[in-house]
Amino acid sequence: MVTKQCQSETVSLRGKQVIVIDTPDLFSSQSCAEVRSLNLQQCLKLSADGLHVLLLVTPIGHYTEEDRETIEGIQGEFGTKAYSHLIVVFTREDELGEDSLKDYIDSKSSLKVLLGNAGDRYCTFNNKADKEQREQQVTRLLDVIEQMMVGSPGPYFVPLKMEGSGVQDCGHRTTYEEGDNLCGPKKREPQIPGPNQDVEMPELRVLLMGKRGVGKSAAGNSILGKQPFKIQYSEQQVTKVFTSHSRIWNGKKLLVIDSPEISSWKSDVSEVKKHTSSGPHAFLLVIPLNSSIKSDDNMFNLVKNIFGEKFTKFTIILFTRKEDLEDQALDEFISKNSNLQELILKFEKRYTAFNYRATAEEEQRQVNRLLDQVESMVRCNDNKPCIFREKELLNIILLGSSGTGKSATGNTILGRPAFLSQLGAQPITIRSQSGRATVDGQDVVVVDTPSFSQMPGIQKDIFKLREEVKYCLSLCEEGMKIFVLVLQLGRFTQEDEAAVEQLEVMFPEGIMKYTIVLFTRKEDLGDGDLSDYTRNTKNKAFKRIVKKCKERVCAFNNKETGRNREAQVKELLTIANSLRKHYDEHSFSWMDFGHPFKTIGQQIASVFKQ
Repeated sequence: MVTKQCQSETVSLRGKQVIVIDTPDLFSSQSCAEVRSLNLQQCLKLSADGLHVLLLVTPIGHYTEEDRETIEGIQGEFGTKAYSHLIVVFTREDELGEDSLKDYIDSKSSLKVLLGNAGDRYCTFNNKADKEQREQQVTRLLDVIEQMMVGSPGPYFVPLKMEGSGVQDCGHRTTYEEGDNLCGPKKREPQIPGPNQDVEMPELRVLLMGKRGVGKSAAGNSILGKQPFKIQYSEQQVTKVFTSHSRIWNGKKLLVIDSPEISSWKSDVSEVKKHTSSGPHAFLLVIPLNSSIKSDDNMFNLVKNIFGEKFTKFTIILFTRKEDLEDQALDEFISKNSNLQELILKFEKRYTAFNYRATAEEEQRQVNRLLDQVESMVRCNDNKPCIFREKELLNIILLGSSGTGKSATGNTILGRPAFLSQLGAQPITIRSQSGRATVDGQDVVVVDTPSFSQMPGIQKDIFKLREEVKYCLSLCEEGMKIFVLVLQLGRFTQEDEAAVEQLEVMFPEGIMKYTIVLFTRKEDLGDGDLSDYTRNTKNKAFKRIVKKCKERVCAFNNKETGRNREAQVKELLTIANSLRKHYDEHSFSWMDFGHPFKTIGQQIASVFKQ
C-alpha cells in the first residue's frame, strides 16, 4: 500500500477547479482502530467543504474481501446517502482482454448489488495508457460525474462527528496525545452516526458592515471564493439592500451577509433580522487602510441600538488595501496611528488585513486566517450569536404589598411553580428570591420580593431594608432591569399606595419611568376593558400611579394555562422590551445604598409609619 495518509491536489478541468483527495485504505480490518480513526479524521478535515463525488476504485479481476469491507465501511461511516454521490472506477482495464466489463460484473453478485445502489455509475481506467488515452479516460469520467450531478447538484457532507477530535474546530486539533502509540491501548474512538441518521450542518453567520465604498462586497467575495456580490466603482451606493451567499467551510455552512451603508440600517431593521436570523455570530467591520481612520460613534450607536453594547464582543476589524503598506508591517503601521489604536482597543484588538494583490494561494491563506479568528471569537462567545436587543436577557423585579399575587405572577411568567404562593394571614414571601426561564426565545429572570413594610424588624432597624434591597438587586443578572408593580384588580388599599411611596424613596429618582403596573385577578374584569377600568376610576392616588407609569398597564389571570397564559406573558414582555430604548437614553445608576441611603433613612421610616 503506497498511500500512507490522506492527501489532496488541485487541478483545473473544464474551467473548474477540481480538488482530488487520495486516501489510504480507510476500512481494512488489517489496520488497527487508532490508525483507521486518524485516517478518517484526516479525510474529514480535507473534505470539510463537502464532497461532490466519491470514487470507489477497485481493480478488475481482484474483487477481494477488502473490497467488501470498503463497501460496508462506506455505508457505515459515510451513510447510505453517500451512494447518490458514488461512482465505481475499475482499474486495470487492459487485463479484461477479450472479455467485456459487463460479463465481469455479472459474474460478481456483490458487485451487481453495489452498482445497483450506486445507480449503475461506473467507468474503467487503464493506468498504463498513453497521454491521449488518459485524457479520454478522464473525459469519460467527467461526463459520468456531470451527469450524476444533474440529480445530486450539491456537495455531500461526510456525517462524521468525532467527539473530542476537534477536526471540525478551526484549530484542527488531533485526538492523539504526546507519547501515544497509534495502535496502543488508549481508546478515543470516534462516535459516528448510523447510516440512517441525518446530521444537521451548523451555520456560521458573518455580517459585513462599514461605510459606503469601503470594499465590503469585495471582502465578501474573497471569503466566499467566488463573485456573487456586485462590485463596481461608483460615487453612489452600490449595495442598497442586504444580500447573502454561502459556502461550506470547515464542516459548517458559512453564510456571508453583505450590507448597505450602516447609516441606512435604521430605516428598516426588519431586513437586518431577515438576513441574520437570530443574529450574526460575527461582525466584520471593513475599513480600508488608506482612509482617514477614526472611531465613528454615530455608526457604532446605530449597531448598538439594534444589537446592544455587546456587539463589540462579536466584532473583528477587517482592514483592506494592505497592499498600500508596501513593505511596512501592519503592526508597525498601527503603532504609529493613535486613531487606529483607539479603534482596535474598542474591539479587544481583534483585527486582520486583506491584500487584494496577493496570489491566489496567499489570498486563501488570508481568508483562512480570518475565518480561524472568527471561529476563535465565536468559541469565546459560547458559540452563540449576537442576539437582537429585544431578545436580550430581561430582569423583572416584582414589587407590591403582601397579598396582591406577586409570587403567583412570577410563577405565571416562568411557567412553573418556582415561588410558594398561597393565601395566609401573614406574608408568605419574607426574603427576595429569583427564578429563570426562556420565554419566547428570550431569557427572563424574575425576582419576587417581600412586602418591604412588613419585613420582620424593619421598623426598628431601617438598615435591614438596605440589605434586602441590595440582595434583591444582586439576584438580577447582567441586562435590563424592569420593575413590575403588582396590584390586585378592584382592590387598591393604603398599603398599596404606601408601597409606591416606598418604591420612589428606596430607589433612584425617576424609577416610575421603568415601572409597569400589573393587575392580578384579570378574571374579575369579565367582559370589561382594562383601559376603561384605569381611566374611569375615581381614586386619585391610583390615577397618579398609572399616570407616573405612562399608563403602562397589563393584567394577569394567574389561573390561566397553555396559550392563554403565554399570551399574557407575551403582552408583559412586549411592554417591558418597548422600554429598552427609553432605558438606554435615560439610564440611571443604581444606588450603592451607602451614604445616600443614610440621608433618606428618616424619610423611609416616616413612610413606613404611615
